[in-house]
Amino acid sequence: MSDRDEKNQAEEAFFQENSSEPDPMGIGDKVAERAQRRRSIAWVLVITVLVLGLFFFYWLHRDLFYFFRSSTPRDLGLAEDLQRAPLRHFDYVKIRGIARDMCIRAEVFSEKVRFLYFLGSDMGSRILVQAPAPEGGGCSGALERVFEGRLMDLSATGTYDSVLSYYRSHFPAAPATGPVYLLQDGNKPRTAWIYPLAFLAVLVLWLLNIRTLWKLHRQRGVS
Repeated sequence: MSDRDEKNQAEEAFFQENSSEPDPMGIGDKVAERAQRRRSIAWVLVITVLVLGLFFFYWLHRDLFYFFRSSTPRDLGLAEDLQRAPLRHFDYVKIRGIARDMCIRAEVFSEKVRFLYFLGSDMGSRILVQAPAPEGGGCSGALERVFEGRLMDLSATGTYDSVLSYYRSHFPAAPATGPVYLLQDGNKPRTAWIYPLAFLAVLVLWLLNIRTLWKLHRQRGVS
């Protein structure tokens, strides 16, 4: 018997010996393991994106709701006629009156702003105003016009604690106790598009991961 015949017989014996095994090379097991790893990674991504989305929504839900609220502000009237009453946090309002410049400046989202407070009534003195600072850096004294924007209850946020502390320690008109508010002049609904766009991006990522999981689940069922 030639060497070639012996080689052919050896190959036939090998295939006959392994013919009873459906997958002698273990390819099916490797594919299943790879699919399982993909499912595990997809689950981790889905849970991560979901947690981040929930955190994002909890952290910025007021900004998101404010974006979609009515574009008609609640008219509070003249600052000197304001009566002592609680005001709503994140309400869209407008006030007419004289506001005195506190002569302090700050950088807010790369924009230079100034802070003022209303004159003429106890309730007016409880409303600070954040407005764009004029060019040149001077202190304008008093300003009379209509101020319109988002109203914030400073007891619900610690962002402006230093401004409130400065106001109470340097201005006799500042109330020592009780609520104080901040009117973000010019901050109107449907202007800060970053909030709905960021939330939409998180939602799309979550839906894409859900789609991947569904496809992997169907592939597992077919196999």
